[in-house]
Amino acid sequence: MAGSLTPRTAYVLTKVAVFAVAAALTWPLSRMIGPKAWWGLGAFGLILMCLTAVVFLAFGRNETETGEEEDLDEEGEDFDPDSTVDLPVEDFIDLHPFPPRDIPDVVTDYLEAAHAEGFREVRLIHGRGIGVQRERVRSTLAKHRLVASFSDATLDRGGWGATIANLKEEPDTQPSQQSTVHS
Repeated sequence: MAGSLTPRTAYVLTKVAVFAVAAALTWPLSRMIGPKAWWGLGAFGLILMCLTAVVFLAFGRNETETGEEEDLDEEGEDFDPDSTVDLPVEDFIDLHPFPPRDIPDVVTDYLEAAHAEGFREVRLIHGRGIGVQRERVRSTLAKHRLVASFSDATLDRGGWGATIANLKEEPDTQPSQQSTVHS
């Protein structure tokens, strides 16, 4: 994308800006203490160049010939940000990484997978916030055919920042109309 900076370019520009500010501040100092101030600025510039070289060498270079950075996964293969990632199913899910628009689908898919893995109680971590995410999660739970009941988590498991859902042994053919339990 034209006009955007790579992190590497931004890093170098930041170092240049810091050096420029140091040079501007050295000018009045040099009038008071003489050329020693310029020697100090030179040493500071050398330190900045060394730090920049260390960063470049330590973190490698993942740029194409056009100067754009490549998206590479851990094995150095191309990474597609729209691809699906399979995660192990556990007895909880943290919903913070997911965009709010995806929460109903994520919760539905998670409940299906957790039930298939044999979990009968799961914890959905939605965060405290102002309650929008909590209500989105609970609305999905209230309609889901595998959910027997749900309630706030105990304080040691997240309090009102998480919801505990109890899953049915056998799914209903119709979505449940269960009442919610609040602690």
